[in-house]
Amino acid sequence: MTSRGGQAMISIQYFEPPPALRLQVSALYWFETAAPGFSDLMRAELGQIRLLVDGVARNNYKSGRQWEGSGAILQGPTTAPTHYSANTRLRLFGIGLLPLGWAELIGLSADELADNATDLGGVLPPALVTNLMDALASASTNAGRCKVVTDFLQARLAANRHAACRFTRLADEWLTASPNPQLDALVATSGMSSRSVERLTNRIYGTSPKLLARKYRALSAAVRLGMGDAQGWSDAAGDAFYDQAHFIREFSAFTGLTPARFLAQLAPLTRATMTQRRHLPGLPNLVRIA
Repeated sequence: MTSRGGQAMISIQYFEPPPALRLQVSALYWFETAAPGFSDLMRAELGQIRLLVDGVARNNYKSGRQWEGSGAILQGPTTAPTHYSANTRLRLFGIGLLPLGWAELIGLSADELADNATDLGGVLPPALVTNLMDALASASTNAGRCKVVTDFLQARLAANRHAACRFTRLADEWLTASPNPQLDALVATSGMSSRSVERLTNRIYGTSPKLLARKYRALSAAVRLGMGDAQGWSDAAGDAFYDQAHFIREFSAFTGLTPARFLAQLAPLTRATMTQRRHLPGLPNLVRIA
């Protein structure tokens, strides 16, 4: 698909993760701009790997932190909207990481990189990352690029199974089963202490369980609103928020826009992501709102 973002026309193609990666990967996509200059507002997200074949990208975080880089970039999960921009032409392959994928494919504690980014070669073996980028640059088709990336991920996964699978399954279900997840329910279902749940959630999801619940409560409402499943703010909010003011405040905190502006100015990549993921079968429920 193509759509307009900032001053540049963009093209983005999504690929369905192979069965072996569906618990680890939320999205695979090839993205490029037709001309220099791109800017978009990304809502709070899961962690990602962005493999820039061409261009230099910049993240401006709500905290005021700025990160700029090229090549293989690892972006931690975010707890607030982030401005993503480039003054150059961009061509990149993106990999959305589900929490289990972060644990098994990355290994770094997610809270160490929350609302931040770093060079992937500083986290994974540099030679592996160099070989991945060389192979990706040599691929001439989207299908070829996808194969390069999925081969890399499956090889990495085979060597790094993680004991977090049970907890991520429970936590993902907790985040998606109710429009207003309650921490007590996760603690009870997991059979662990609240302190253990807190520690694991920070390590795998990048933030505390209370903030995580707020994040996905707001993102779930945003998806319902953006995809036309809800008619107006009250329908999108349901019983998960105290009142309209509370809904608008929380919605804005995680999307960067009020509900009205979100509908009127829905960012091109956000709209594309929502639409494409809805049509990819067999993905975990968390992917639908992540």
